[in-house]
Amino acid sequence: MGDTERERSAAKVLVAISIGAFLATFNETFLNVALTPIMHDFGVTSGDVQWVSTAYMLVAAVTVPVTSFLYRSVPTRRLSLIALALLLAGTLLGAASSSFPMLIVARCIQALGTGMIVPIGMNLTLLVAPQGKLGTYMGVVSAVTLVGPAFGPIAGGLMLSVADWHALFIVFAVLVVVAIAVNALFVGNFEKLTHPKLDVPSVALICVGLIGVMYAISTAFSGSATVAAVSFVVGAACLAAFVIRQRAIDNPLLDMRPFGDKGFVCGVLVVFIAFMAVFAMNILLPLFMQNYLGFSALDAALTLLVPCMSCVVFAPVAGKLFDRYGFKFTLPAALLMMAVFLFTMSCIGGSATALLLAAVYLPILAGCNFS
Repeated sequence: MGDTERERSAAKVLVAISIGAFLATFNETFLNVALTPIMHDFGVTSGDVQWVSTAYMLVAAVTVPVTSFLYRSVPTRRLSLIALALLLAGTLLGAASSSFPMLIVARCIQALGTGMIVPIGMNLTLLVAPQGKLGTYMGVVSAVTLVGPAFGPIAGGLMLSVADWHALFIVFAVLVVVAIAVNALFVGNFEKLTHPKLDVPSVALICVGLIGVMYAISTAFSGSATVAAVSFVVGAACLAAFVIRQRAIDNPLLDMRPFGDKGFVCGVLVVFIAFMAVFAMNILLPLFMQNYLGFSALDAALTLLVPCMSCVVFAPVAGKLFDRYGFKFTLPAALLMMAVFLFTMSCIGGSATALLLAAVYLPILAGCNFS
């Protein structure tokens, strides 16, 4: 296979990866603008309705580390299709949901799929990216990964202006079917399988650890402080035991050796903080605009439109700058810009306009692209 043909093949795989990554992250937030009507339809409180997002995040967080084992045990093409099939099954169940518990179950099944899609896509990107274009390829994947959760509330708001929240699942199901077709056409079996032995205690420890810590954080200010504290201590202890076990066994669920490199640890922390900020904004901003400022779902969606679409421009630019200069100059400037505008966002009160919110949110997204 010549270089030109190899690049074309890699570009096709990148298209499939990008569609999957977009849908996976889009799915995390597209129901955010529908939380208020869901709350009214099922007669649940604002604290309860948050579990539409919280339960999803808990299951996705547990699925990600398990995917590292599956990635080395199941052919790439088959694994990507399984992930998308789970996403489709959860979406169809969500469309048919007639009770709040049924909706939560649907979101958990969706999370099983999306928790697999993103790590599979990142690994595939590293494998297929042509020499000298890794930054550009990662920039494209980062763009759709950011546009997904940012665009979710926008698309949800637009659809809620003409239909109820069940329609969001129906439209999303169509998009997942398209993703399945594209993956079936373009994604091959790229990873060499090593068939490691699954360490069940490691799976149990990471599941209890992540669920314990995330549950504690999500209920710290809305539930029992004692339960939250106990949950956090148990979760943290399990995570510590997980790390110790990974270093002691021959076939760890996660290879912890890279964390011995300070540069790797700093990079992980930067990505974690940057994405945490953006994901929090994607959940809080729609609720703030609708419940506090009195915006309609459509108005909230249009307010976020320009900042979210800016990711399409900034992420590829950030990737090309990385290929050329590295992170030495762009990363500090990006983090400083995010910090300044996140602080500005925290000072915005009840007199905020749509233009002000969009103007403050855009630099936050731009900074995240460069991180």
